Amino acid sequence: MKSISDYTSSTSAMELYTFLAEAVVEERIQSFSTLMEWVAPLPRDARFNAVIPRIFKLIRKLHWGFFRDIDPETYPKIWKEVVIPHKELKQFGDLKRNLTISDVYVGILDLHGYTRFCEKNKNNLSMLQMLDDIIQVDLFNIAKSYNVVFQRRQGDEMVLVGASACDVLAVTLLIIDTFAKRRTFNVKEQANHRTGYKIILEEMHVSAGIAGGKKFTPFIITKDGDLSGGVINTAARLQGRANELSGSHSMILVSRTVYTNFTNEMKNAPHPFFVKTPIKFFDSGWISFKGISVAVHEVLYTEQDMQKLLYEAQMTDLYRAIEGGLWKDGIYISLLSLLSKVLRTMPKLKIEVTEQGSLRCLTNEDIIKFIQDTLSTFRITQDYRKALKNLETLVEYLDAIPRFDRLCLEYAHSITQEYRKILSRYEARIDTKIEEKVPTVLPAKYRTLYEEGRRGAEIYQKLQERLYQTLTPLEISLLWSSVIDSLQQHLDVSIHSGKK
Repeated sequence: MKSISDYTSSTSAMELYTFLAEAVVEERIQSFSTLMEWVAPLPRDARFNAVIPRIFKLIRKLHWGFFRDIDPETYPKIWKEVVIPHKELKQFGDLKRNLTISDVYVGILDLHGYTRFCEKNKNNLSMLQMLDDIIQVDLFNIAKSYNVVFQRRQGDEMVLVGASACDVLAVTLLIIDTFAKRRTFNVKEQANHRTGYKIILEEMHVSAGIAGGKKFTPFIITKDGDLSGGVINTAARLQGRANELSGSHSMILVSRTVYTNFTNEMKNAPHPFFVKTPIKFFDSGWISFKGISVAVHEVLYTEQDMQKLLYEAQMTDLYRAIEGGLWKDGIYISLLSLLSKVLRTMPKLKIEVTEQGSLRCLTNEDIIKFIQDTLSTFRITQDYRKALKNLETLVEYLDAIPRFDRLCLEYAHSITQEYRKILSRYEARIDTKIEEKVPTVLPAKYRTLYEEGRRGAEIYQKLQERLYQTLTPLEISLLWSSVIDSLQQHLDVSIHSGKK
């Protein structure tokens, strides 16, 4: 056959297949709709029915890229979302190229320890092949069993696409469990994914980000079948954020839309995996990435992770205080209450700090006591200068604690940075107020000393402190409030990830 018009009743199915296959390989036919235009004059006979499915499969393999392996039987959910069925043959169709649909979820996963494993076993090809088989075969089959499309990229990066938040999250957890030395969760039915290779494979951690399920967020399938758009970018940034927060153990971060849709899916039709494997979510607030800001939740799936729920209420109080701009007291009090609660939930610890040239050993109880005294200084004695300087010291203590909650520490640093602005302006107002009191508070001889004291710091400081003690609680409160009011629009607590 040189053209479709050469087709006759004596043309074999092989001849027809060869003709159409060449057109697909040469990219004269790149879509199923184009194929159907070519074969429109042909009778719908046995030859037609034998050849068209095979040519469609060839089109899929060559032009569908990420989705080259999907079909309506194996991946019914994702097929429904990303394929436009042909009006005549609905079991075939064309891949959507630019869509904004709510029921597509993308997971980006990064395998920690992959490079180290490859370097360690560079002369042991069987070990490298074993790891490759686990990723290419085992993980692919795990994903397929949950209607999720799996693709490996750049050695240690994996991409998941599914039509259900529950499905993508279940596959992510099973991938984490595959590379964990100990069972991550107790689900006997899932044990079959842990092959004999697991006995000799060293432990690796996974950082994962999952996004999607949001209307009007672009999900673009490029001409060569690659993925692009806002959903992909958000998932990638969440994965990077998870990597920042935890380089030593696996972590999953999801967008708030994924969390909400997961909850709704479980209410409407409980997912079999999560019926037997309950998980929790921890509100991680809003994270600013380059160009976007995303509300984030951390997935809690181990007993150790669940400890975070003990201070979730305090974390939520801090978010509300920040949202309300409560710099006069709410943000400070909420932050210290949160840090105190985190310390109470942590195992016993000891850190060494240097203070005034000497070494000091601090425990959980010591730091909690310091926080309580600092709160008293802030709330009762209203010595805001000392309270803010104590906050600086407290953050230094926390920096010295291994494995202190990274998110809480980031908020502590960000808030302390803003309070530095407040302290600078507040001390300037205090100095002005003290100057106003010199003529009325200090006797004549002391006024002379005060003026001379400007040239002698020690005397000056003592006299200034004496003047400071005469400030009434009302005066201090008014000064503090006026500083906050003047800076309110310039204060901002935002947690950034990646490049700004």
